Amino acid sequence: MKLSDDKIKYICLITVLFGILSLNFYNFEPKEKKIRDIEEGDYVKIKGYIQSMKVIRDWCGKIQDIKYIKIGDNTGGDLRIYPSKDIEKDLIEYIYSYTPSIKEGDLIEVVGTVEVFNGIYLIHLKDLKNFKLLEKRNFKRDIFLSPTPTGIYASKYGKIYHTSNKCPYGKKIKEDNRIYFYSEEDAQDLGYRKCKWCASKDD
Repeated sequence: MKLSDDKIKYICLITVLFGILSLNFYNFEPKEKKIRDIEEGDYVKIKGYIQSMKVIRDWCGKIQDIKYIKIGDNTGGDLRIYPSKDIEKDLIEYIYSYTPSIKEGDLIEVVGTVEVFNGIYLIHLKDLKNFKLLEKRNFKRDIFLSPTPTGIYASKYGKIYHTSNKCPYGKKIKEDNRIYFYSEEDAQDLGYRKCKWCASKDD
């Protein structure tokens, strides 16, 4: 039986409408799983603690680029989260929206489809709403270098900081090799100790 063009169009329209209705009724909710139970192709919701963050920082110490975030849930194995370039900037802003910022030890939740590459389980994060901080566990404060000169400075090649521009040892540091701190506490927390000459002038 030969179908007329109108009947073919009608059948196509009904098929499309049926497909749309089917999608609306289909459940696309991710399945909560432990990392040890995930398999390639699973659409999952994973809760885990940040084990490490592979990032590139500027000379002040702020994150400029995120390669991946590795999480674990104490069930064995780990999962890497690779943000797409489209959301990387937004993810960095989200990380710094908390004080202190999101870092190793914090509990997060991620939603996505599991992929496997060279034996590594990973999720490509394409939407920021699929990444969420659940619990802040690491309250170590954020420390950044000052982008402009301050009265607290050191050589980028040493571990002694100075607080006086008259310091004979501080004067030997070339401007290109100087780094500046917002406070002495910042310098000390980063492993620097105060110059004895500068300390003697505080007395």
